[in-house]
Amino acid sequence: MKILSATQLKTVDALTIERQQITSIDLMERVATICTEKISSLLTEDTAVLVFCGMGNNGGDGLAIARLLFEQGRMIQVVVVRHTENFSEDAHVNFDRLPESLKKTLITIRTENDADQLQIKENTRVIDALLGTGTNKPMTGVLKAITHKINHSPCTVISIDVPSGLMIDSSSVAFQDTCIRADLVLSLQLPKLAYLFPENKTIVPHFECMDIGLDQQALLEQQSAYYFAEQQDISALLVPRSKFSHKGTYGHSLLLAGSNGTSGAAVIAAEACLRSGAGLLTVHSTKQTIDALSYRLPEAMSQTDAHDSFITFCDNLSPYRAIGFGPGVGTATETQQLLKSVIQRAQGKLIIDADGLNILAENKTWLEFLPKDTILTPHPKEFERLTGPSDTHFDRLQKARAFAARYACILILKDTYTHVCMPDGSVVFNATGNPGLAKGGSGDCLTGIILGLLTRGYTPPQAALIGTFVHGFAADLCSETMSQESLLITDVIRQLPVAFKQLEQINKSFRN
Repeated sequence: MKILSATQLKTVDALTIERQQITSIDLMERVATICTEKISSLLTEDTAVLVFCGMGNNGGDGLAIARLLFEQGRMIQVVVVRHTENFSEDAHVNFDRLPESLKKTLITIRTENDADQLQIKENTRVIDALLGTGTNKPMTGVLKAITHKINHSPCTVISIDVPSGLMIDSSSVAFQDTCIRADLVLSLQLPKLAYLFPENKTIVPHFECMDIGLDQQALLEQQSAYYFAEQQDISALLVPRSKFSHKGTYGHSLLLAGSNGTSGAAVIAAEACLRSGAGLLTVHSTKQTIDALSYRLPEAMSQTDAHDSFITFCDNLSPYRAIGFGPGVGTATETQQLLKSVIQRAQGKLIIDADGLNILAENKTWLEFLPKDTILTPHPKEFERLTGPSDTHFDRLQKARAFAARYACILILKDTYTHVCMPDGSVVFNATGNPGLAKGGSGDCLTGIILGLLTRGYTPPQAALIGTFVHGFAADLCSETMSQESLLITDVIRQLPVAFKQLEQINKSFRN
């Protein structure tokens, strides 16, 4: 699913109207009908609804929604905030369509004093239809005053398409106090870029994409660097195992992981790797780690490093289709030199995580020599060590894109909506995962999954996308039966077979 800019969305609307041979007011009615159905499903019979409408087309959506809810017998009151003198053409049409009984109770807000006097009763549902995607500056005057009133009310807020005041294509972090803080955003057709950054977590804690039937060809015609991964996108990448295959068919991987005190990182990554399709796995680590591995995962082969506390040397790298480096290895000087050697000698696919990233942060010149399509998987702090701090998450995204392009690598920037940044400048945002993953070992698991997929034969871009999605998907499956508080990364690994199975079934039904 593409993520488009405000300008592109306006273009798609216009093309939809032209190609579907409808009027703009017809499209607005379609939007209102679809949003009303969703809103209605969230209301009880006696829930009062207060619909805040601006003067533009977003306000027109709100007026139409108010009318449709009223026709269902809902308790509706409309508040029109006259931040400009005149309605847009379609908003004016929907204002005229309001039933007279609804117009009689309509509240008009013209001044900041009017906003201060407005009473919002407890247990009322607030519908925010003040401003749409065209916002490009902070709200002031009466809009700012009414936003303050809504944000300080005890009510649940549902925003239509975008929380009013939020800019969707650039950072709003400097004026977040003038943005509506929604509980749910009904995003029309597509997600918006701003919804995917932690800086907007209090403004867009949840969003749901509403399919409003925009012209599919028009959507395809829009060029975008940003995408949002869905189940069907990922399942389409899966390749069934051949009936006539053997363990060699699915490759041999090498995992360089673990040190004294961090054996668990190596074990987690190793098990995740084998659960993700690798034919063979060899783990190179310290004796303590190898002893733990032999007990926990007999399917893995092993090499014991000459040093008792950390890894220092690995001889022949040529047998391995893919190499993983980093989970729990520490940053000893000898380990750093081992990573340098791996970068210089690796002939297969390479993924670097955890302490491997910290080593690269201390030796940034080595980045220039990374094999093409090396996968790096930093969390935000590790990425900051690599590139320096960022003022906003929009700024951080551009740094991540530039980093991936400069070093011809695939950068998986882990976050709520993990960013998979490709060397060509494109970014795929991941839709799966939950706060239960915010625990030690989560990154080790992701590294293992991706290593398994690389070994299995997927290209680095495919492995990065599938691995990131499956990692989060398995955690989501866990949360269906257990508390996120109690979730362990070993629970996630146990759900990997189920996650892969469900994606395979979607793939199979799609192919049939």
